Amino acid sequence: MIIANRTQEVLRFHEMVQGSFAKRVLLVEAKSGFGKTWLLARFKHSLPTNTLCVQVDLKSAQLGIPYIFSSVRKRLGEASFPRLNAAVQQYLSSGVQVSDTTMIGKDNQLSVVLSNVDESTRNFRLTELREAFFEDLRKISQTLVFLFDSYEKAPTELADWLGGEFLAEVADTPKLIVVIAGQQIPQPTIEWMDLHHCCCLEPILELNAWYDYTQKTGLPFNEDEVRMAMQIFKGQPAEIVKTLETLARERQ
Repeated sequence: MIIANRTQEVLRFHEMVQGSFAKRVLLVEAKSGFGKTWLLARFKHSLPTNTLCVQVDLKSAQLGIPYIFSSVRKRLGEASFPRLNAAVQQYLSSGVQVSDTTMIGKDNQLSVVLSNVDESTRNFRLTELREAFFEDLRKISQTLVFLFDSYEKAPTELADWLGGEFLAEVADTPKLIVVIAGQQIPQPTIEWMDLHHCCCLEPILELNAWYDYTQKTGLPFNEDEVRMAMQIFKGQPAEIVKTLETLARERQ
């Protein structure tokens, strides 16, 4: 979905990437239909070419914390994670029990390491894996951007981990910028409170922005028609876009 305007949010993100704004965690809160996913896509496509970007839709992260490790490792490449890979292999070769005799795929290794153990053992392993993961990230020379969508859909343990240990490590990883978007967002903790900026997406009530949008996308409406749609739906982006596109099809 393309929407009319999120100029200030895009500007703030660019300032973070360029280092001219002294924050590296951007929290984007908005109701459904206000363009969070579109905004994250716009962030990604506007990045400098030498920036590494990882997008994660948290509603797909039903494996929990291992899904984050696996997604980032897959996107940035196995070779970028020597310490993490070594830690995983050490556990797998030191008696971690596997429930069947099939080969363990790379994406499942982390889940295996953290499963079928008591809570204290699991927490110890998770801490070691997290430290290895971030040590590897800190050795990557390029700027890194992680874009997390649908925070409210993440499993509870993963959501707590992202808002706690994960963002605490981000505070000590200078080249890493993290955006977390959702209908809910993490509550700042003392470890990363000074590092974050929060923006709440509001309705888009700028007529010029909506009219420019119709012109750029070839929708056959005059300013009065655009104003009416904007007012009826009170600036709610998804409803305005859906209505204008439906009406345009009916006019063909």
